[in-house]
Amino acid sequence: MKLSRLNKMLAGIVIIFAGIGLFLGSLNIIDFNLFRLWPLIFLYFGMKQWEKNRRVVGGVLSALGIIFIFNEWFHINVFQLVITILLVYFGYRMIRSHKAPQEDDPPPEIGTSIMEEQEVPPPPPRRPFTEAPNPRQIIRPKESRSVLIGDFHLTSGRFELENMHIWHGIGDIVVDLSRAVIQEQESFLVINGWIGDITIYVPVDLPVAVSAEVTIGDLEVLNHRQGGLNRQIVMRSENYDQASRKVKLNISLIVGDVDVKYI
Repeated sequence: MKLSRLNKMLAGIVIIFAGIGLFLGSLNIIDFNLFRLWPLIFLYFGMKQWEKNRRVVGGVLSALGIIFIFNEWFHINVFQLVITILLVYFGYRMIRSHKAPQEDDPPPEIGTSIMEEQEVPPPPPRRPFTEAPNPRQIIRPKESRSVLIGDFHLTSGRFELENMHIWHGIGDIVVDLSRAVIQEQESFLVINGWIGDITIYVPVDLPVAVSAEVTIGDLEVLNHRQGGLNRQIVMRSENYDQASRKVKLNISLIVGDVDVKYI
């Protein structure tokens, strides 16, 4: 019987954990025996459900397996650890968001020449935005991409955007819509993440409708900024309904920052 890639990976993880556990147990560092491998059962079935695209059940079972592993093998209270990490992260975000007042430019010294002012071309006009009427519209993505741990970037090559769903566990997401091939229709980009930062670059001539929410962190959508707990911004281009080529963005994040900006 041939083993799938997932089964081989899980079997390798079990063997590695068993070897490390027996080694640490022989040194009396931890209390370990083969019967204490039972938390890996939750991890196994969680990853099996994940492979079948059952994200909720797979995520819950995998999370329970990881919690039981820390609690059973290392006697670490994962809930306290997670709360500690969230508090440290939130405090760090508050410190980083504090900006010192900018000092005025010093006057030129006597005897120095002052350069003539040159006309600076105005920045490209930004499209006005209004609130979107239906931010909870159900979207059925045609293409799904998921990453549990690590960064996910769509910035270097060309990619086709029609109905795309990106799920991300821990890490940063960066998407440059100027690299996207967008048809003459309404396209959808749905991004869901747990912990990390999400950055979306939007061409100034592309009509967009944005619905973004974050549980803990900052939101900045096209110069509209909010910070704190349970924040949400819903807005769209003024000519969004009349445009034939447009993109609807639905962004949801638990912990981190969401930044949607013009380029």
